[in-house]
Amino acid sequence: MKNDMLQQFVSLRVKLLREKAELISRLSELNRVLSEEQSVASVSKAGTAAKAGTAVAKVPAPARGGRKPKVVAAAPAAAGRPGRRKRAQNKLSLKQAVMAATKGNPLSRQDLLRAVQNLGYVFTAKDPLNSLSTLLYSDKDIKNMGGKFGPA
Repeated sequence: MKNDMLQQFVSLRVKLLREKAELISRLSELNRVLSEEQSVASVSKAGTAAKAGTAVAKVPAPARGGRKPKVVAAAPAAAGRPGRRKRAQNKLSLKQAVMAATKGNPLSRQDLLRAVQNLGYVFTAKDPLNSLSTLLYSDKDIKNMGGKFGPA
């Protein structure tokens, strides 16, 4: 009885594996045909889009092993990503600004933040004090003197 069930299981498993292989090969063939159609369509769209000045997504080649290709969406030409801040173009690095601000005497974090901003350093973070604190507590050239920071 056990042998009979085992043989039945093995034969069903073999059939399922064959069917899986057939489906994978069929899917890869479909992906190949569809990607050829899409690439022809995207080439014609790219030509007309280039004349119109719009962005067109590139269609990736199908992945090996029957996996689905990743879909690449076209980014809007003029719109930026929401929630992203533009990086500030500071003349000094944050470390250079901190060193310049603390040349005379050590300052607390809040005073140091105001001094760095007065030097013209622009923070783009939501919480500039966090960015400053990261530098103050991790840089070896800056020394913590009981809550006030200055050059080491």
